[in-house]
Amino acid sequence: MVSGSGHHPPVTEGIAEVMIKDIKSGEGRGATSEVPLAFQTGRQPVDPVVLGQARRQMTMFGIFAIVVLAVLLAVWWSA
Repeated sequence: MVSGSGHHPPVTEGIAEVMIKDIKSGEGRGATSEVPLAFQTGRQPVDPVVLGQARRQMTMFGIFAIVVLAVLLAVWWSA
């Protein structure tokens, strides 16, 4: 149980023994829930060429958005 100040009560020896038994009884029974970062495949290393292309594309999109906004403001002010 967590107290109102956010601190956990100290673990007693009995609780520690139960936790150790639970951990030891679960060893070798299946895959672990944690995968080392080196083996995760969700994110590929960033290629500098691809990164440069993405930056160039975002810059062009930003310039395009500013131009469209400027044209819309010019049409609105002239109306």
